[in-house]
Amino acid sequence: MTPEELDDLRNDPENRKGGVYYCKEDPRVIVPRSRGLVGWTVNFARPSAIPLLSVMVALVIVPIEYVHTIGGGQFHCLVAGALGVAVVCLWSAYLSSTARWSR
Repeated sequence: MTPEELDDLRNDPENRKGGVYYCKEDPRVIVPRSRGLVGWTVNFARPSAIPLLSVMVALVIVPIEYVHTIGGGQFHCLVAGALGVAVVCLWSAYLSSTARWSR
């Protein structure tokens, strides 16, 4: 698919069901939010959406819990959480890239 076709799918209101993005034609699991909004959304039409979402949540929570368990203070937990969020954001940007899915 071309980047324009992917953008058309993302911006089509028919691909939103109750506020949730659901488009079987879109090969991406993570999709940029529509109409200029910052961030990403999950394409729940993809079978890997729920496992991927679970992994992303774990990438944020597990480091925080680990640092807390080994006796790290609030600052260290905050840093661990910020690093987890950064990893999720970078991964989301990679997965949602239109260049990655274009032929």
